[in-house]
Amino acid sequence: MQKRIVLDLDLCCGCRSCEAACRVAFKGEARIRHGDIAGVAYLPLACKHCKQPLCLASCPVEAITRDENTGLVLRSANICIGCKSCAYACPFGVIDAPLVRHISQKCSLCVDREEGPRCVAACSSGALQWLSDEEIERHEIGMRMVSKDLFFRRKA
Repeated sequence: MQKRIVLDLDLCCGCRSCEAACRVAFKGEARIRHGDIAGVAYLPLACKHCKQPLCLASCPVEAITRDENTGLVLRSANICIGCKSCAYACPFGVIDAPLVRHISQKCSLCVDREEGPRCVAACSSGALQWLSDEEIERHEIGMRMVSKDLFFRRKA
């Protein structure tokens, strides 16, 4: 059963605790990014682990691979040459182009933790959730592309 990080826009308060948890785990490297939505919201952006990842197709040295069992798109730090092809190819902009130690940084969904990604565990408002595909369909999460209202940030 494959799980994904899901963001509820109405719960995100922009505290960036998800980024802090990621930086602590990966020695100062944040593998989750934040996007500024026209000055209205500042939202976390994690790797989508696409079914047909363009980052994988663009890597000239095959440093990015897809695990067929878990569906995770992973990057090998030992093979990456820092060419930034993956960062330019990603349609979501989640691979950071400014390289850290000449290696592209990519979210691995904290594959080393059974509980799920650290960013989800650190999310104080519950905006980031770790859900299976069945749970996503049942809750109809992802149906909204923007928040209900520009000034509404939390549910009562």
